Amino acid sequence: MDTQTERFGVAPPGLSAFQLDRAGWLPFSRIYTFGQQSEDSAVVQLAALNHPEAGGVLLARIPFDPGDLMHYYTVELRSKDGWDAGIPATTVLIHEVKLNGDVYQSFLLRDHTGMSTPVNPVQSLNANGVTISIDWVNDATHQAEVSITGDIASRCLQGYVWREAGPNDHVCVTPATRDQAAADNAAAPSRVDPNGAYGPDSCIQGYVWREAFTGDHVCVTTAVRSQAAADNAAAASRQNPSTGVFGPTTCAAGYVWRQADDSDHVCVTPATRSQAAADNAASGSRIDPNGALPDTCIQGYVWREAFLGDHVCVTVATRSHAAADNAAASSRTAHG
Repeated sequence: MDTQTERFGVAPPGLSAFQLDRAGWLPFSRIYTFGQQSEDSAVVQLAALNHPEAGGVLLARIPFDPGDLMHYYTVELRSKDGWDAGIPATTVLIHEVKLNGDVYQSFLLRDHTGMSTPVNPVQSLNANGVTISIDWVNDATHQAEVSITGDIASRCLQGYVWREAGPNDHVCVTPATRDQAAADNAAAPSRVDPNGAYGPDSCIQGYVWREAFTGDHVCVTTAVRSQAAADNAAAASRQNPSTGVFGPTTCAAGYVWRQADDSDHVCVTPATRSQAAADNAASGSRIDPNGALPDTCIQGYVWREAFLGDHVCVTVATRSHAAADNAAASSRTAHG
């Protein structure tokens, strides 16, 4: 028996969570993306990839790079049995997904432990504004718990920056607007009328309080105050890049996941996704209870067959459309 066989047994370790996600083999409901509910901390229960019957998510995705929504960390649990019988122990693995040449790949993060060659997988992380720590691992139940913190929910979408008109002003604006805020702050003393009707921070003629936040009495032009109000109103739409993180099966612009079931990552038009949802809802009314099979369709309908075992009853045209969407799927993803 050679060294590789002795180390890993008769089969190689299973695919990583990123690889399974890229293949579309992970259900949407078993993937957690940090920050999408505007959270800055979370405690996540993991189920082992090779034990999906266990409770918990199969993949935790932690974005941190507003400039590249495919640059993120993944966390997964691997149990030492089955396809993973050759690994040293049941272990939580942390990977970094990043661009390698022209392809996004997943890289296992390892400890160097004082050596030039990395050895064991890292069991905690503190980098890029993210912390990941392992709370516990239960080998018997094939589960683990990890705690995550990060600031992605308060970051701006690419093209925007914090206004910083005050120490805690994190409204996302254009770089030009932030520069204007800094210039107005610097010029503020020269625009104050100490004898004005509104007290020591009254503005001289031609200026008004900016009011970008409560108590903001920096004197600016009327146009700048209107811009601050408009930026405040638009703030929610310019913040939290994690809301745009969907992983390696992200669809190209103009397409969305069909989601005919919990693992259907085929990219289609929004109208087609709506049609799939409507067909799913109507499926029960299109079954012939006296048919040759329990899910035989009534006359005029056929199985959709968008994926293996898809027996939702639809029109012939819809089934043909599903087959065409499947054939075009690879050309409609954002990252290839």
